Amino acid sequence: MRTMIKICGLTNLEDARFAAEQGADCLGFIFVPSSPRYVEPETVRKIVSGLPSGVKKVGVFRNAENREIRSIMDLCGLDVVQLHGSETVEDANVLSLEYEVWKAIPFTSSAVFAESQKFSRYMQLADSDKQGNDCNWSLAQLISRRRPILLAGGICLENAAHAVETVCPQGLDICSGVEIRPGVKDHRKISEIINRICRADRIQEEIHEKHAL
Repeated sequence: MRTMIKICGLTNLEDARFAAEQGADCLGFIFVPSSPRYVEPETVRKIVSGLPSGVKKVGVFRNAENREIRSIMDLCGLDVVQLHGSETVEDANVLSLEYEVWKAIPFTSSAVFAESQKFSRYMQLADSDKQGNDCNWSLAQLISRRRPILLAGGICLENAAHAVETVCPQGLDICSGVEIRPGVKDHRKISEIINRICRADRIQEEIHEKHAL
């Protein structure tokens, strides 16, 4: 199965359009004011108007009111709500009546199993936590056998292919690993990381075909 690719933390049309042209499936825009990649909703509305229809547009929120989320989602014409804070299952359920919902969860300790089960209806992002602990790929691998996940947190040129091979996630969420500075993307790195992920997918497909013989 082809690994879904999300390029996140976009702040301008040039970067967003390039990522889509290179084959990114999803583009992420961060609406968390404290983030160095925060982008104004009106700016995102203009960016989205210049993007191809086939790519998913994701709004990233942390502990925002549902009313605010709806307002931004509708203004910008986004497809997916990504919840990145302490939002409850009830919050996700309400938002899912109107949008596709993803939930970021820290995959850093065994506590992830209970948290992942609570949000089992939703695509989950296996991420690091606020204390700076890295995402635990072993835990992510175990969860990915049970439900779809996106692997996030430090995905870069050096480890993207290995992530595909070892964790087998449904997708990779890439942000700082393809940046010149926060919010400004390196087009060479975007192109190269997508190529490496696609090559890893082909290798995994060949391995599965051999095992099926």
